[in-house]
Amino acid sequence: MKLITAIIQPFMTDKLARVLRKQPISGYTVSKVDGSGRDLALSPDYLRPRAKVEIAVNDEQVKQITDLIVKTVGTHQEGDGIVFVTAIETVINIQTGHVNETALTV
Repeated sequence: MKLITAIIQPFMTDKLARVLRKQPISGYTVSKVDGSGRDLALSPDYLRPRAKVEIAVNDEQVKQITDLIVKTVGTHQEGDGIVFVTAIETVINIQTGHVNETALTV
């Protein structure tokens, strides 16, 4: 299992949400965050509003979902964002008690 974390422009959140709703994923989380990227040299305290989207997926879904994110929110402009993929050790569905892959699908 992997955790896909995308830091994107906030105005792209609704567009991405519409596309993600059509995918075979159990859900995702969106948070409002502030961040700085390569433009940090402009000012040491330069932060821009961003949205952080987190999606837990099975290993087989990683390429499909990351490609979808890049295609959906990418404008080929500075500040489009970045996508991270990290390993998840354990997932537990609090309601059902299911663990790992079944926690994401049941």
